[in-house]
Amino acid sequence: MMVQFSILPVGDTHHISQPISKALKIVHDSGVEYRLTPMGTLLQGDWQEVMAVIKRCHNAVQEDFDRVITHIKIDDVRNNEPTFDHKLEAVQDKSGLELNI
Repeated sequence: MMVQFSILPVGDTHHISQPISKALKIVHDSGVEYRLTPMGTLLQGDWQEVMAVIKRCHNAVQEDFDRVITHIKIDDVRNNEPTFDHKLEAVQDKSGLELNI
């Protein structure tokens, strides 16, 4: 299962790098395979493990903010475990282009 999630703390600050770094420490320490992107974080693993990490991240950010919005996108392919690189390489191969991946 592959999941993309992003957390948006809502408050009086325009700078969210501090609460996001708090969440990313949880991701990093979890041992779940991940990739950081400018717009969110990708996780790969089983349902229970991945969703538990997202919940811990959400709760950690909520300690410092009255409102937190967490967006989650799930790609759950039965009997097929595509990796981050496999999905990107497949698109690049089919496009015939040298993409910025």
